Amino acid sequence: MPVHQSSPDLGVFQPGHVIHNGFKLYYESTGSPDATPLVLVAGSGEQIGSVEFPDEQCRIFAERGFRVIRMDNRDAGLSVSSTPLPDIDMREALARGAAFSTVPYNRMEMADDIVAVLDDLGIARAHLIGASMGGFLVRWAAVRHPDRVTSLTVVMSGAGASADEDGPQFETSVVERLLVLTERHERDTAIERNVELWRWLWGNEYPFEEDFVRERVSYAYDRAYRPEGFARQSLSSIRSPGLWTAQTKITCPTLVVHGESDPCFSAEHAYAIARQIRGTKLWIDPKMGHIMHREQWIELVDRVDALARQATYS
Repeated sequence: MPVHQSSPDLGVFQPGHVIHNGFKLYYESTGSPDATPLVLVAGSGEQIGSVEFPDEQCRIFAERGFRVIRMDNRDAGLSVSSTPLPDIDMREALARGAAFSTVPYNRMEMADDIVAVLDDLGIARAHLIGASMGGFLVRWAAVRHPDRVTSLTVVMSGAGASADEDGPQFETSVVERLLVLTERHERDTAIERNVELWRWLWGNEYPFEEDFVRERVSYAYDRAYRPEGFARQSLSSIRSPGLWTAQTKITCPTLVVHGESDPCFSAEHAYAIARQIRGTKLWIDPKMGHIMHREQWIELVDRVDALARQATYS
């Protein structure tokens, strides 16, 4: 039984944009305007129509009765700055760490963008789902704007611990893998490298959907190819205070989804988040890589729906 009845025309994604903090933020929504709002926040470099949160997955949420809102995070897709941003040598930035001052924004500001989209749509409160870097952003949104976040689903994200804190860390070897996305290449090379990166992120348990991935990364390249934005997004953590302690303030119903086959963040990150956020529900899938696999979509909607009901009636 859905939270609300959904719109009869779920195949249409309505575009919109809002100017916030120097960025024109692009978003789309589908589902009935009076249905339960659900915002999908993607990871570094991902954009609407790419591999994370594809149309088919969004429609499943809408069919369950959610008003689904997905956005291009600032500096990805069609969410662009009104002023030129600095190109960043990611290797130099990683070497210099917090001293690297040219990173133009932090993750708290990116989290505030989510609320700006809600404001533009006239939505007081929403359920948030964040994938990978998006998992950091939705947690920051819940910390900074607790009155705007009804529930939180954190998918395949990091624990948020800084190097001097007692939590699992982001592995250097993973950073080396991801550096390829900060390099500019001609179309065929860029697409091929992106497909191979997704093959690695997919893990070895669920079948790799090469045709789907190739189609989606090709679409994303043609829509907005900006590897410089991926570098700036990825390095936004340098200018952000640690989330490790801040997330203990989160009180809304929270679900953490993670895979034991995730090559990017080990499952220990999920357990660590659950220790930091009181009352967190955990879904650990032994076969899941660093992607929401098609085989998981229905169960994910079931679990998010149950979480939404808990939030509504608690």
